[in-house]
Amino acid sequence: MLGLVMLLATAAPGADDDACQALDARGEPYPICFDLGDGLVLGTRARISGAGMARAVRTGVHIRMGRSSRSKGSPWFNNHRLLTAEVWDGEQRGFTFTAYDGTLRRHLEEGFILVPTARPLRIPFPFDVTVAARLGHLERRFWEGPGWTLETGRVGLLLDPVRSETERMWLGVGPSAAHVVRRGRDGAQHTVAPFTELLLDAGLESADGLSALRASALAGWSLGIERGVYFRARADLGLERVVMAVADQPVVLQVAGTYAHRDAGLARRSEWTASVGLALRALGARR
Repeated sequence: MLGLVMLLATAAPGADDDACQALDARGEPYPICFDLGDGLVLGTRARISGAGMARAVRTGVHIRMGRSSRSKGSPWFNNHRLLTAEVWDGEQRGFTFTAYDGTLRRHLEEGFILVPTARPLRIPFPFDVTVAARLGHLERRFWEGPGWTLETGRVGLLLDPVRSETERMWLGVGPSAAHVVRRGRDGAQHTVAPFTELLLDAGLESADGLSALRASALAGWSLGIERGVYFRARADLGLERVVMAVADQPVVLQVAGTYAHRDAGLARRSEWTASVGLALRALGARR
């Protein structure tokens, strides 16, 4: 559909085909339900920190996949975020780039583990299992001078007690391992976390795909090969709300905040940032 379609502020009554379509003045259908975990994201926002306000541009490719295991019929809910980049200006200008960031959750329909002994044992296990991985997260802060920070890889093994039967709700908590390189004037500094950090990944989306709340947190001890053991923490919170659609593509209001404790930049600073802006999610799936 061409033109601009304003979406209702109230949630749609459901996510089936009838509830997720409306008719325009000519009687032609157009979608009113969307999938906020899928599509090409192009957005701009105001970025606020202790250094003031800056303008930022962000892009990335989000892919959501769900399938069932052929062996046991247990569904998988997978979220992939590829080639995510953000650039901001101001006195402390910089950019971040992430090659891959994703979660793969296996929903266990029966909350137990079967041990194949002579007399099979059923051990209660009321969790879904999630693998959270991030590869190639690069950060460059020009105001810090020459240098960059690269998280070469991070993997978390999470347990989800919510055990949602859909991709719209999840709560994973578990240990994670990571390797980070900080390259500055004095050379490279390596830090590793051999499953000594705790990772949380949670989200909640409305059935019609018009609203989404996501949160993540990381806290624990890292081993700096040059500086010894230190504690770091990071928390991210984001809220999305579809406010309109252009040519059947949702335009999303995004509000987000981040706090880092001894984990920001080359000097491992503690800092906070907040942002608000709009993003277009193009070519994505619909509810």
